[in-house]
Amino acid sequence: MTPVDAFATALATERLRAARLFNAIRFAGVTAFFALTVLMGIVLRRADWGHNYWRLFTGYWIVALLIWVAGRRDRIAQVTGFAIPFIDMPAIFLLQRAVIPHVTSPGVVAGMSAGYFVLFIIGATATLSATLVTVAAVVAALLQTLLFRMIQTEAGTEVSTILMIAFAAMTCVYTIRRSTALVGEVSAEQLRRARLGRYFSPQVAAVLAAAPEGITEGETREVTVLFSDLRDFTALAERLDGRDVVALLNDYHRRMVATIFAAGGTLDKYLGDGLMVYFGAPVTQPDHAGRAVRCALAMQEELAALNAERTARGDVPLHMGIGIHTGPVVLGDIGAPQRREYTIIGDTVNVAARLQELTKVRGVPILVSDGTRAGAVATPFASAGAVEVRGRTRPLGAWVPLAGAPSTARVGVS
Repeated sequence: MTPVDAFATALATERLRAARLFNAIRFAGVTAFFALTVLMGIVLRRADWGHNYWRLFTGYWIVALLIWVAGRRDRIAQVTGFAIPFIDMPAIFLLQRAVIPHVTSPGVVAGMSAGYFVLFIIGATATLSATLVTVAAVVAALLQTLLFRMIQTEAGTEVSTILMIAFAAMTCVYTIRRSTALVGEVSAEQLRRARLGRYFSPQVAAVLAAAPEGITEGETREVTVLFSDLRDFTALAERLDGRDVVALLNDYHRRMVATIFAAGGTLDKYLGDGLMVYFGAPVTQPDHAGRAVRCALAMQEELAALNAERTARGDVPLHMGIGIHTGPVVLGDIGAPQRREYTIIGDTVNVAARLQELTKVRGVPILVSDGTRAGAVATPFASAGAVEVRGRTRPLGAWVPLAGAPSTARVGVS
């Protein structure tokens, strides 16, 4: 999801919530005034409430009820905001017009109408639609003018009241624009944090969230790269239903990524049934080689736990190979302007991938290069001898962490 999509989704969600809330408030308010009108005009037979106002309120109450009920559907709720200028304000106008001939101070009643209209304009602000507020202001100005003309109010009062409505609308439009800008900033930040959470451990993500934008600029850094891959997964996937394949991969990746993040690793990308991970960037980790080796051993342990569950269900166990190499890489935002990816490139990445491929040939779960072994001083290793790595003219010394080497592994004791 792009920042634009995230903003649009957040804004649409907020507008729906506001529309439904306003519909409920409208129905509650109209119900209260409707009940008051019936009480005063019919039950108590007050003369000043006995001019059939309840008939108008009955129609208004029924419409408010229909809007409240129908507004529970998203498509209808999206347009119920326009009930403010085209239903609520005309209803207020009709009620006030009915009241004016029966009161001694029609100017006061007409002035109160302006207050009601402004309240509805403020209510329209909750929908975060500048268009709706503008339409509501225009309708309010027209209806208020008609009321003033009915009682022949002086021009000064008429103009000042219309200006009050206009300034109220302008304030509301400004508020909407500031609010939508804030929603955009918040949604973009949430999307950024969500992306960080998918690729970095919580500790690293917290550092990056507070870091300047310049952290994505290209740089050369020494890191330790880890590649993992499930053995013979293609053949297994061909025997499974597509949904089962997705479920299996999701469960596998969930466990592996949790293990990677626990070790402080950065998830670079998913490679189908494999993973590309690196340690030592973007946050510097002096012990990145040791972290990578410990992570690889923990991943194999997690796979063993998964296999125990699978065999208990009668499923075949999974086998994973991991290759690790330490060396310099180029780190930064790489790609086309339309789609960039924070990643690493260089010979170190290629060597780690080749070591992962060689784990199957050597019959070991993990292969580590000389450079990684030198940095992982706390882990004991067994020599796997020299290995030929595509793209390199000289053989590369390879090692197997003893904790991860099964008894059948073809390795020599160092």
